[in-house]
Amino acid sequence: MELSLREALAAKSREILPEHLLLGLISGDVPAARLLADHGFDLATLRARLLA
Repeated sequence: MELSLREALAAKSREILPEHLLLGLISGDVPAARLLADHGFDLATLRARLLA
């Protein structure tokens, strides 16, 4: 949740939205990010699409 809050604040959002939760899950060296990367997801592309 802390990473999701950081994402929300960076986006100047007053609340944590679903995209902030997803961005928090793929930020940094967290198990969810490693799992997605291990299954072939490009985290940079996923992040860019979430921010678009």
